[in-house]
Amino acid sequence: MNPVPIRGRRGTNHAIVLGAGIGGLCAARALSGAFERVTVVERDTFPAVPGVRRGVPQGAHVHSLTPGGAQILEESFSGFVEELAAAGGTLAGALDELDIVFFGLRLRQVPLGRVLQVSRPFLEDRLRARVQALPNVDLRTGLEATAPVATGSAGVTGVRLARPGEADVVESVDADLVVDAMGRAGRGAAWHRSLGYEEPATQRLHVGVAYASRRYRVPPGALGAAKGVLIGATQARPRGAVLTQQENDAWVLSLYGFGKDNHPPGTPEEFLGFADGLLVADTRAALRDAEPISGISSFRYPASVRRDFHRLRRLPEGLISIGDAVCSLNPIYGAGMAVAALEAKALRACLDDGGVEGLPRRFYREAARAVRLPWLFSTMADRSMPQVPGTHPVLAGLLANAFRATMRAAASDARVAAAVWNAVSLTGSPAELARPRVMASVLRHWSPPRTATVGALPGKD
Repeated sequence: MNPVPIRGRRGTNHAIVLGAGIGGLCAARALSGAFERVTVVERDTFPAVPGVRRGVPQGAHVHSLTPGGAQILEESFSGFVEELAAAGGTLAGALDELDIVFFGLRLRQVPLGRVLQVSRPFLEDRLRARVQALPNVDLRTGLEATAPVATGSAGVTGVRLARPGEADVVESVDADLVVDAMGRAGRGAAWHRSLGYEEPATQRLHVGVAYASRRYRVPPGALGAAKGVLIGATQARPRGAVLTQQENDAWVLSLYGFGKDNHPPGTPEEFLGFADGLLVADTRAALRDAEPISGISSFRYPASVRRDFHRLRRLPEGLISIGDAVCSLNPIYGAGMAVAALEAKALRACLDDGGVEGLPRRFYREAARAVRLPWLFSTMADRSMPQVPGTHPVLAGLLANAFRATMRAAASDARVAAAVWNAVSLTGSPAELARPRVMASVLRHWSPPRTATVGALPGKD
């Protein structure tokens, strides 16, 4: 697509994106339709064969592109999902080919579209190739941003770049727009302070989640017909497991837990033992007989973070933050990539409507709308866990009862199961759960939880 040039503040018609992760690549695609030149700057260098890189330490863990996220990517990269499937990715029917247990109850299996199950390096590599194929986008690696360049009342007019460890050799690059897509460690908020502006208020919910993951080669059929199993944590058992088939018939098992006492072990001898109370016996046996094709990767996620840029009274022109630099959700809900794509979609809409002048305020308002419901949904689920501090016990108990009642209804009512899945996958709005027929079904299941064994998938062990 040939860009329709916007009127840049400095006449360079150039945008710089700092970070080549999912958020940065989606932002670059959005910007490519409005700027004559887009430069993506990445601190890492990319291996010839896709693999986990330093800048994405969570890359070894389970990643699935939900129908909501896939739909947004398809709008910008036509045929992307089928391209990845043809290259070896796994398409799983949701919910008919996925076994999903939330709050101790299995969602009723109904056909609700497809989930693309691939590793993060596999997805990112092919997304990066799509972006690099755009004629007006350039990717520069092995560079990091050290500071913004500002010119009086004009705001940010570029950025200083250096090679890691060589801060004394600095290159200044002019731009009409600088986009911080550097993830949770993004510097946009701190740059506000250095430029004489307020930093955004930060909402932070300590969740204390840790992961451990390992990839396996499993004989065909050894794990049954399902292409994925998701066992969510419960209040009584704050541990979970996700097992999915990914590209080229590899499977990845990610184990997680809330609170230090429930963090999964990182040693091969203890790794599968952690899953004994989560996965059914046949699945555990198949994994013990499978061929490990990776070591065990561990990752800790201390807190969900949301920076309220949209509430600031003054904003520097020419600088925006996007993706995890704005909102980073607990990854157990699998919404991070979809939320980054939603924010990039909002960026494109803002550029179409008003160009670069006044863009930060307009974009942050739209981004806040995009992340509001995913943030609310994930933090409410987290606050129902007793291991997450800061929530009054009465509220935590009320939230726990609400989720349990919803899942009791979703276990038998296809309409409720669809509403739950659409909320989790961002295919629809969490507001679907408030529809009268859904609420009526949930209320019929609202009762004190029965005493039950909190362990493996119910009815299958």
